[in-house]
Amino acid sequence: MKLTEYPKTHKKLGALYTPKETTFNVWAPTQSKISVAIYESAKSLARTLYPMSKANDGVFSAVVAGDLHNSFYTYIVDGDTEVTDPYCISTAANSVRSAIVDLERTHPENWLNHTIPKGNNGCDAILYEVHVADFSAHSSSGMTHKGKFLAFSENDTKIGNHSTGLDHIIDLGVTHVHMMPVYDYLTVDEEVENDANYNWGYDPEHYNTLEGSYATKPNDPSNRIYEFKKAVMALHEKGIKVVLDVVYNHTYRTEHSNFNVLVPKYYHRTTAEGYFSNGSGCGNEFASETPMGRKFIIDSLLYWATAFKIDGFRFDLMALIDKDTIDLALKELRKINPEMLFYGEPWMGGASTLDEKLRVYKGAQCSKGYALFNDDYRDAIKGDNDGTGKGFIHGNKDMKHKLHTGLLGSIAYDAKYVGFTAQPCESINYFNSHDNLILHDKLLKTSPGASDDELLKQTKLSFNLLFMAQGVPFFHAGNEFMRDKKGHHNTYNAPLSINAIDWNNKVKHNTLFKYVRDLIKLRKSYPSFRIKNATDIKERVHFIEDNDFVEAFKDGIVYIIKQSEDPTYSCLLVAHNPSKEAMLLDVNRLKEEILELYDHADLPLNLLKIELVFDEVGLHEPNVNIDPMIQHLVKVKAQSSAVFQLGRKETPKPEQL
Repeated sequence: MKLTEYPKTHKKLGALYTPKETTFNVWAPTQSKISVAIYESAKSLARTLYPMSKANDGVFSAVVAGDLHNSFYTYIVDGDTEVTDPYCISTAANSVRSAIVDLERTHPENWLNHTIPKGNNGCDAILYEVHVADFSAHSSSGMTHKGKFLAFSENDTKIGNHSTGLDHIIDLGVTHVHMMPVYDYLTVDEEVENDANYNWGYDPEHYNTLEGSYATKPNDPSNRIYEFKKAVMALHEKGIKVVLDVVYNHTYRTEHSNFNVLVPKYYHRTTAEGYFSNGSGCGNEFASETPMGRKFIIDSLLYWATAFKIDGFRFDLMALIDKDTIDLALKELRKINPEMLFYGEPWMGGASTLDEKLRVYKGAQCSKGYALFNDDYRDAIKGDNDGTGKGFIHGNKDMKHKLHTGLLGSIAYDAKYVGFTAQPCESINYFNSHDNLILHDKLLKTSPGASDDELLKQTKLSFNLLFMAQGVPFFHAGNEFMRDKKGHHNTYNAPLSINAIDWNNKVKHNTLFKYVRDLIKLRKSYPSFRIKNATDIKERVHFIEDNDFVEAFKDGIVYIIKQSEDPTYSCLLVAHNPSKEAMLLDVNRLKEEILELYDHADLPLNLLKIELVFDEVGLHEPNVNIDPMIQHLVKVKAQSSAVFQLGRKETPKPEQL
């Protein structure tokens, strides 16, 4: 039977629990005999076998009477091969058996009625990426449930007088917590706790099951669900949305994966010679374009969105998931939650057999309602990922063009600045994620011998370029206080001594933390940094770069953002200065540029109002007034950014006219 001839089904698959009986459905059209084995406990040897009947749609089914909540099961294929259920929603520790769970019994108190945050969609989102174990495992975290889901539900955790954990996230002001993989993965022993027992989790075994090492009772299949719900609810009740990192592009096991045992060579792409395609770089790639492969991915996403009230998904190696599956998945998810956030990596890990026209590369997302990571802007800010290449923050002028494009949300602004997006909210702007050198280690490598003050300035400038750019800002937990990873660029399986967030750095670099917090306040306070569509960006954002005036700040970038179309104009002036010399801006020349942008007649200098909003110190509340009659030059200090608000003075006196 050819793959194209396999029957399809719309049945709900997995273990369908009721208190009276559980129905087991598994799709395996090429198999002739399957039984379901029921175990009373996670490690018992005794089991009861129930034969399953096969329907024309390729689904084997069996109904087992009784209340099987917290029991375990596997499928016995052709009498000898035992596998777990790809659709299972929990397991025993270390994935050895699938589990039957009554989800109604896993709800924390008030789960069904708890408040789910609304708003902060698209360009209003501020994404904070964190690994569950990294977040709380360090001895300095002040959290009780170190390395566990429950750490996200702890309040009033501190190091000295400084908040950690959930309170830190709230104080910082982010809108979304992006959790690195929380599904069940294979490379951590769930029953052992030590420094070396660590992984990022990009090695999936069960996509609909939570990782047991993050639970306090890994052999209790309900416990991990309950504790993760507690974490989600705690974040929701503080106004924070939750994004899950999903890895549907490959399975950790290949030939011996439960998918491949049940339906050989169907759920994975293969070459013409019959070998497993390896576009993931991990030995295989999931065949999302097959009808049942697509069904699995969409069913899985809908499960997380409904059972756990998840607010968004980030796709690892999204280019390996075909466009049609992504479009259909988003359509179904938006029926549940119109505000569902969707984004991913527009690249692969190797050569793939997936038709190039079906790959989610940059540009595929245009006007589709989802976003992609902007590696061009990332590199423009700080240079290459792991080497000594320098970016704009180091004064590399070659990066200015890419930086301009990224600041505009990577839209097609004009003939000079053309990015990959149709709308700015399709660009996820960042300078590092969990992958590659974390920013502080990159700066140490790029600027050997740099003083602490210079490293701080480069870090601040990186954050300025992140939060003052159009699009969606994203940063990795700990960047806000110079977290390091001891110079390691790929810590996916490094010990916690390298990966765990050392909260002592928040104490040491509290000035930076407060600065980043101010930047987030700035972005939230001024919609000019969160313009929603390309047309408005073209009309409202203007770079000063086409006249002799730019010689005064040729190393930097200066631009104007209209705040209002009102004749009594108001605009933001933004300046980024990577130079080690101060940037001086002539107020008269700035006024000319502004008036030209607004098509105004000449305005006397004494009617121009200039207020300093933000500089190397942080946010000024209230704004600092600058009298242009006294100070004809506006200064932007070395290796820093500044934001000014400019406009006409209110109610001029007759003698001023």
